[in-house]
Amino acid sequence: MQRKLIFILTLLLSGRAMTLLFIHRAGGAMPGDPPIAWLMPLIGDAVIGLSALWIAFLVLKKTGLWVWTTIIVWNSLAIWDALSAFIIHTTNPWPEFFMIQLLGPSMFFAASFMHLLIIILACQPDVKNKLLG
Repeated sequence: MQRKLIFILTLLLSGRAMTLLFIHRAGGAMPGDPPIAWLMPLIGDAVIGLSALWIAFLVLKKTGLWVWTTIIVWNSLAIWDALSAFIIHTTNPWPEFFMIQLLGPSMFFAASFMHLLIIILACQPDVKNKLLG
């Protein structure tokens, strides 16, 4: 059950790839364009979101130390990316981003919490043993 929850959370986090739609607009002069400081967080989100599909596949279909390590490292980097984006948000706000309009700065912490939850679940002895094979 916990492995399925890791899978579901990972699929939900693939939504971070939506930032692909905004990367080309970073630093643009049009209303609603993200400040140039958002370029790296947008790229980070895109990489995390796209790679989430591969991580979800690993969770379901593969085993081994490399799988478990990849899951832990991926989620750790994703937490770093989300918290870095929060710092960018506080110094160079992008109030026109619909996710910030909906959730405010809590969206950064919600993503971080989901990634942390995956790490915690993956470190549970029974889940870890299944992932290790």
